[in-house]
Amino acid sequence: MLPAAAAPPVIGAVVAGIVVVLTGLGDSPAPAPTPSVPREMAGYSYLTGSVSSSPPGPVVALWQHGYGVEFLDLPQAVVLGAGGDSYRRVDVAEERAGSETQGDPAPMLLSPDGTRVAVGDHDTERPDVVVVDLTTSETTRHELPAGRSVVPLAWSADGDELASLISEEATSPYSGGRITGEVALLDRSDDSAEVLALDGSATAAAFSPDGSELAVEQSGGVTVVGLQDGSRRSLGVDGVLAGPAAWSPDGRLLAVTSVEPSIAPAGLDAPGTPTGLTFVDPSGHGRAVPDPVRLPLAGPGRVLGWAGSGEVLAVLAVAGTDAQVLSGVPLDGTPPRALMRMSDLGSYGVGRFQLASSVAGSLEVVDPDGVDRGPWPLALRALLAVAAGLLAWLLVRVAVRRRRS
Repeated sequence: MLPAAAAPPVIGAVVAGIVVVLTGLGDSPAPAPTPSVPREMAGYSYLTGSVSSSPPGPVVALWQHGYGVEFLDLPQAVVLGAGGDSYRRVDVAEERAGSETQGDPAPMLLSPDGTRVAVGDHDTERPDVVVVDLTTSETTRHELPAGRSVVPLAWSADGDELASLISEEATSPYSGGRITGEVALLDRSDDSAEVLALDGSATAAAFSPDGSELAVEQSGGVTVVGLQDGSRRSLGVDGVLAGPAAWSPDGRLLAVTSVEPSIAPAGLDAPGTPTGLTFVDPSGHGRAVPDPVRLPLAGPGRVLGWAGSGEVLAVLAVAGTDAQVLSGVPLDGTPPRALMRMSDLGSYGVGRFQLASSVAGSLEVVDPDGVDRGPWPLALRALLAVAAGLLAWLLVRVAVRRRRS
């Protein structure tokens, strides 16, 4: 029989252990036969588990949820599992963030197939990029030849190559201007990297569908670089490159975001106020392209993927509200189709939204029965376990004293 004096600490320890176990439970996301997004994105939560503790498998989207300047708003890097019902935090991106990000996650980029996230660093003594495997939670560090700042720009379609923006000085997304630098090309197959020889600095990039060319946004236009023969050709554009998925799957179009000057500082992901999309022929042969499409694009106005050659996916603002909608936008001018709605953005904003571009054409919309957030964050589990253990110890101690008296 347990001595009365030993009961409080023993029972306190048992209660703490039970809390650790219960808050560590989480479903393992089941393989999804079809990539899906929920009709309504789940809200911000402090209880979302990490990729390291519970890898979600392939995902369909990555975004930053929350901003550091808001009250009790701890910015999170969140991925949405391919089934449309599981959410995890990319803890590596949150841990690699420095003071220059004002609490935001480090620069991050989702791979086209949704199985990896490349994470850079705005201020590092050793230039590198860390690739997080979302199916195993394993991380791989790849050294780059130069740079104090590393911002992942674009993945090739097969995920073998990664283009990153490297700068000789530390950078900040809140510097008041777009981050510029050189383009470092990482070949993951042999872990080698080289800096592209370009005339002038770069700000954005997009691989061609077959990976043979790289469109690089530079001041005054876009330079298309042949990665095998080193060829160069310049394209005149009226706007900015529409993100890493700007190149159409058939290689015939390159999407450009038309912008107007913004009152707020431009920053890393906001070259201006986006007003719509235009298209250019990346071959430079002057082939016919679709007419410009004016849209209420949510900043930074990127193309997130292509549902064939006649429709792009983008995030659109909802007039008169703080909501945004992931939408399919036909290039023939017909109305967009809604996929996933993001609400309550006035309290917890969504930014840096990215899509696994290779699944853009097969996305389905689902109404999940519940939300799987995985095991609770370790720090929160430990805090609750200690609090519950101390409370149990105190209650048992009081009960033992009363019994004695």
